[in-house]
Amino acid sequence: MEDIKLINCNCNFINGPLIEVLDEHSENYIIEFYERLGDEWGLIFTNHTFKPFTWFRHLRKFRTKWRIKVWGIENEKPVLLFQHTYDENNKKILLRFDSPVFQTHLTWLFKTNKFSESFNCKIIIESKFKDRLEKSYKTNCEFIEKINDLNQFCEENEIYASYKIGRSDIQSNTWNFWESNGIFENHTQHHDSWDHPSDWIKFRDEDLFENILAL
Repeated sequence: MEDIKLINCNCNFINGPLIEVLDEHSENYIIEFYERLGDEWGLIFTNHTFKPFTWFRHLRKFRTKWRIKVWGIENEKPVLLFQHTYDENNKKILLRFDSPVFQTHLTWLFKTNKFSESFNCKIIIESKFKDRLEKSYKTNCEFIEKINDLNQFCEENEIYASYKIGRSDIQSNTWNFWESNGIFENHTQHHDSWDHPSDWIKFRDEDLFENILAL
């Protein structure tokens, strides 16, 4: 099914998927978040009383093939008014490198080039080693130093999605679904935290990059 936009909605994937409904078509909307699971779409979140001029951001921050749906009410029946499927083609993607080691940033830059070519997207890299990276490796990526206001930067630069590439805390950043020491959102896939699908403790730097970006 192709994506549709029959009402005014905004969505992006900056620090997790976000949907904002800016339309008075219905007093209440139904919003649904799906993820791609093999050949199927699995529903992981729904809200049946979503108000107009309201936004919601899902907590998961690593890269996922998302689909977001918004249903309105017509003649007391739900009608699909908006659907957006995650697609990076020809979009701007922000990668925020978080490591104190220059060589790690350089390793991630090599991986970023392949990522950009594979998905035909323009990459902007936030790195404390901006100047050294620019001098060390020829790339089409754009480099920036520390971002003070992420939302403002992404809005001004039309960023479609952003991902932090680094080793975020796992143990305190989970809901411990079903006493599993992790997250079971759709009862099929286990994630260690909202920032990482897997425990990174034994990951090499390149493995960490691939794990966060689902490569």
